Amino acid sequence: MVETRGSRRFALLFFGAAFLILFVGRWVAPVNHVALGAAAPFNAVASAAAGTVGDMVTGVVQGPGLRSEDLRLRRAMAKILQQNVLLQEKIHDDALIRRMAHFADSHTHLDLLGARVIGHDPNDLADFILINKGTRDGLQDGMTVLDDGGYFVGAISDVSTSMSKVLLMTSPSSSVGALDVRSRATGLVEGRYGARPTLQWVLTGVNVHKGDFIVTSGQYELFPRALLLGQVVGVHRRAVSDFQTADVQPSADFGNLELVQVVRNFVRPAPSRVLPILPSK
Repeated sequence: MVETRGSRRFALLFFGAAFLILFVGRWVAPVNHVALGAAAPFNAVASAAAGTVGDMVTGVVQGPGLRSEDLRLRRAMAKILQQNVLLQEKIHDDALIRRMAHFADSHTHLDLLGARVIGHDPNDLADFILINKGTRDGLQDGMTVLDDGGYFVGAISDVSTSMSKVLLMTSPSSSVGALDVRSRATGLVEGRYGARPTLQWVLTGVNVHKGDFIVTSGQYELFPRALLLGQVVGVHRRAVSDFQTADVQPSADFGNLELVQVVRNFVRPAPSRVLPILPSK
């Protein structure tokens, strides 16, 4: 009886424990899944924070190297830009020099010296320019100055050892003996403030036309002959006057003079300003 009751008691305990394990297992598994799902956002935040911290650590470690590389690249770029600017300037100057050489080849009777413009009239009245050549280069007062294309610019009015002042043909102090190539009319091209130079002292009986080219006449041998001064852009005649005038657009671009040419083998005598030759009555 005792053995039978003990065996039964053991069997009941065994089956009870097994049932409890199965019953509890059904509820524990879903709870585990819920817990894992609820913890997922916290896991993501933790992972992102860990990644950010890792990046910060990497930046701190690699930062000096990156800044050094950036500085090296900036310096390399600045050097490339500087070289490009110098190359562009060289190409520009070479074009001007080739133009000067072409003029010199077709005017072998002129001893031409190239010079760079280093200054201009501070009043912006286009009265004079300064060039970087002087007496040490054989320059003298009165020498003719041309632009890079051989167009008339003016004459040296003051010269020092290494620099010269050039009075421009646009100055009211300038007067140049002139010739109309088509009509052969002679006169003087005189400068004016704030306006184009004018061809003066031309008799009304001569037909000066718009578009005529005006060159140096060589009058009094103050300037070499046949240097292009400009082109007529307007003619003015008055019934009460024996003379007509014409507005002349200079061929030289006075606003963009960079390189000029000085004629060294032609020095004008006095007077420095041409006076008109009036017809006798």
